[in-house]
Amino acid sequence: MIFNSLTFLVFLTLIVIFYWLLPSQKLRIFLIFFSSLTFYGFWRVEFIPVMLFSVVLDYFICLRLEKASLEPARKKLVFLSLIGNLGLLFYFKYLIFFSNTAIGFASLIGIDLDPIALKIILPLGISFYTFQTISYTIDVYRRVIQAERNFLLYASYVTFFPQLVAGPILRGREVMHQLRDKLVFHTSDLAWGLRRVFFGLFLKVILADNIAPLVDSGFAISISQMSAIDVWTLSFLFGFQIYFDFSAYSHIAIGSARMLGIRFPENFNFPYASSSPRDFWKRWHISLSSWIRDYLYLPLAGISLKQGGNSEGGLVSAITQTTKDKALIATWAIMGLWHGANWTFVIWGLYHAIWIFAYRIFQKKEIN
Repeated sequence: MIFNSLTFLVFLTLIVIFYWLLPSQKLRIFLIFFSSLTFYGFWRVEFIPVMLFSVVLDYFICLRLEKASLEPARKKLVFLSLIGNLGLLFYFKYLIFFSNTAIGFASLIGIDLDPIALKIILPLGISFYTFQTISYTIDVYRRVIQAERNFLLYASYVTFFPQLVAGPILRGREVMHQLRDKLVFHTSDLAWGLRRVFFGLFLKVILADNIAPLVDSGFAISISQMSAIDVWTLSFLFGFQIYFDFSAYSHIAIGSARMLGIRFPENFNFPYASSSPRDFWKRWHISLSSWIRDYLYLPLAGISLKQGGNSEGGLVSAITQTTKDKALIATWAIMGLWHGANWTFVIWGLYHAIWIFAYRIFQKKEIN
């Protein structure tokens, strides 16, 4: 089931009606969980157990985490969560990529290996729900939040259908308290949510989907037949196509959740109006950029967070610029790999790291 389909609009309408008619929050949580599994099952029912494995794994790990007092035991539990979640992600998303890379490297040094015939289907949204379960576990480990006892509520947070396949990437402290409390219906939430859904559909159906054929036909032309203006025009068109496409899904997700009274954080904030590379990544796919910063870059750079703090105000440890640069390169390589199991994406990530380095050097020269 895709957002820009009549099926989804009918599905969303029915869920919103039944949600507000139900008398208790327990029934509403059950409806959200059941509807989220139904939404996911429209794609492939057989991959629901894969998603539920991540849900069950981190639910019980976090219950144990909260009871454990010794730091070595707590770290082992977090490590178990990372192995389970990232192991699934590696198998489904990266096993073919790394096996082909190993075979290609072996051929360069004179070792001929037969290609491995693997037929692996990538589960829809696995990167998003994996990131959400990992962030929840790490937040419990950091004592930022308490482990949730209500399994159905926690499962609804991970599988919540508006953001399940396209983001924004949610954190437990942003959503679970809203799912726990019995919300009151407001027509303003319904109207606001409808506007966001229709605006997202406009971005997707009217803009992104109409720009896409122009971009596809442009990339099909030999570069020798294109002028500089053609190349620049094609680049700008592709940039706007990606932006309209990505932000459209975020608008629809945010609007759909708001129709149920649940507020999601914004995910795009006019990134092409940014004044610097750093400002751009504060505006583009905000939930992913902030997740990568808080759960990948800061730990790699050796920067810790105060209990209950965040990366904007809780930084505690002085580190060298060299350490930060190494963490930045590793982070961008991993972010590129997250976007796709392809060396092109890794190079894309490293390109952005170099872009940031160059901008920083340029700033220093301007100051001097």
